[in-house]
Amino acid sequence: MKKLQILFLAVMLPLMFWGNSDAMMNGGMNGGNTSGMMNGGMMQNNGNFGMMSGMAGAPVIGDDGTAYFVVGNPTAKPGKTPTSNSFESTLIAINPSGETVSLVFNGLLSKPIINGSSLVATASLPNMGNYQMMGNGGTNAATRQSVLYTVVLPLTASSIPSAVSLDGSYASVPTIANGKFYVTTTDFGSSMMQGNNMFNNMYGKYNFNKMGTAKSYLYIINNDLTVASKTLIQ
Repeated sequence: MKKLQILFLAVMLPLMFWGNSDAMMNGGMNGGNTSGMMNGGMMQNNGNFGMMSGMAGAPVIGDDGTAYFVVGNPTAKPGKTPTSNSFESTLIAINPSGETVSLVFNGLLSKPIINGSSLVATASLPNMGNYQMMGNGGTNAATRQSVLYTVVLPLTASSIPSAVSLDGSYASVPTIANGKFYVTTTDFGSSMMQGNNMFNNMYGKYNFNKMGTAKSYLYIINNDLTVASKTLIQ
């Protein structure tokens, strides 16, 4: 009987320890008092770096070793609905020598991607005046559009991105495939911006679609920023 009790304890103790350690990592770190540290409380001031959510703060590295990433801050008190003046985003480039270049935009920039000698990203709630507009890919008013933009690398303080406007105020991170850019956009802020702590803290409880009229789209865009196709999703 004693041998069976010893064997039982030998099997159960590691399982108990594993379960408790898993709870500490998933409950204590995410649901306890330390969650603010892991989710950005100590990583940010009044803005959003996106470090722990894997969003804007994750660096993208160019062929020359330059790191590109985005940081953001709210620039106005929350109104009834967000506008291009509600947020400010900074695109930052840091080369291997530690030299830094940054560009400041209104709105919310997505995580950038590298496409050959260009950087590509989207901006939600954009200020069209921040870009050299190459075309209009939608029919909405400018206040209800987002943009896909490209900027030639290396980034300089005088760089001006080229952009095409898209219906839907909120745009996803672009994907490159078959030599084209794929982007989903929507009028419904909460559906696209889930996981963005800065946005959710300001507008997470607002019903963007109370009239049931929000639409979403898939855009396929050529390298020259002309629209290859636009498909209504819903």
